[in-house]
Amino acid sequence: MKEYLDRLGSRSILTKVSDQVSVDYDIASILLSLEDKPIIFENIEGFSIRAAGNLFANRDLLALGLGIQGPNLVSKLQDAIDSPSDSKGNVAGFSESSWDHNERADLSKLPILKHFENEAGRYLTAGIVVAKFPNSSSENLSFHRMLVLDKDKVAARIVPRHLNQIMKEGRGEKIRVSVAIGPPPAVFVAASLQTKFGASEYNIANKLNGEKLRLSNSELSEIAYPSDTEILLEGWLDASDQADEGPFVDLTGTYDEVRRQPVIKFDRMHYNDDSVYQAVVASSSEHSLFMGLPQELKISQALSNSIPRTRGINLTPASNGYFHCIVSIDKGNDGDGKTAILNCFAASHPLKLVIAVDSDVDPFDLSAVEWALATRFQAESGLVVISGARGSSLDPSSGKLAVTSKMGLDATLPIKADRSKYARANLKFSNRSVSVLKALGFQIGPAHASQSAKKIAEPTATM
Repeated sequence: MKEYLDRLGSRSILTKVSDQVSVDYDIASILLSLEDKPIIFENIEGFSIRAAGNLFANRDLLALGLGIQGPNLVSKLQDAIDSPSDSKGNVAGFSESSWDHNERADLSKLPILKHFENEAGRYLTAGIVVAKFPNSSSENLSFHRMLVLDKDKVAARIVPRHLNQIMKEGRGEKIRVSVAIGPPPAVFVAASLQTKFGASEYNIANKLNGEKLRLSNSELSEIAYPSDTEILLEGWLDASDQADEGPFVDLTGTYDEVRRQPVIKFDRMHYNDDSVYQAVVASSSEHSLFMGLPQELKISQALSNSIPRTRGINLTPASNGYFHCIVSIDKGNDGDGKTAILNCFAASHPLKLVIAVDSDVDPFDLSAVEWALATRFQAESGLVVISGARGSSLDPSSGKLAVTSKMGLDATLPIKADRSKYARANLKFSNRSVSVLKALGFQIGPAHASQSAKKIAEPTATM
């Protein structure tokens, strides 16, 4: 992660906070208040280790971390999933000299944050749990929030995906795990993606990293960890040892329920004098981005197999990048609007609302989307309602069984519609009008045809 922090610093993107702050509420409140700015805290009361957050708060930062140029983020991620690169040849043995501190686990030495009032305690939120697949030399990487119970124990929220399956196949036996905090960006991104059981996210990260990912075996097992990780914890996941986990403020900014969850007991802890603890604040734009990206990839794949062309997919920020989706499409026949809606729902079970618009409507311009609904949508023909469908437990309105209702709004025009009746008028700018607007501190937007007159001239940003 150090290389990425240096990159942020060299571009004057990284905000450094030298004033003393507390792990209890201070850091979380600052990160959430400035959620689009990467921040490093250099003076944390009671700790020698620094902390950083908002490191991948938006797509531009994520692309910078991965070294991706232009609007190719989703296609690059999909390519890495489809064509991963074997990382096993990159694994070196454990070396004590790689760490300044190689000691018995003591979580009280790490600046683990308490984020919100009424949460159960301090939570690890950016730790990647690494475990071997059963009867395999490959590792599974996954994010799990972890409530600190003691100096060497956490309760990990484990949803029914790969790590849960690994536990089940362990038939009640304890499972050796490592937790990597502050890995290289490619590993952080890969761990957030949804892959097939048995496929190692290290291979995806290796592809994203130009096949230069460096791995090392941990001290106590053959589990590989990223060599450039800031902090490494090693221990055992015990499904038979459970503790209350929660309350915790999750994606929607609401408190999740208390559950009995498995305990991880750590044996060893490795870090350096200049290590940086990484945190992700729940309900932040960074949290939404990493929850939404896997859904966007699945939606993109589903639409590519069913719709002639997709102009854009917007998992809206106000829905935490998870529950509402706007898709802009080119239609080949009159059923494509509803087909797109149904395919989105089929691809991403958390979705509750999908709006389909024509390709002349920018799905990221919410005023343009609302205009399309006002001028092109008719409820009697364009409304799709699905009842009793699988939803997400993160939606407090879906209940404990996560059963929800879904709504689609087809605001696309019929193929044979006279589009001249629905086209927005263009403003014509002369050199003089452009000069006047610039003198008034405005600049001309690039997409005149899809914007209203009030929207065409945007004030020049000043800081």
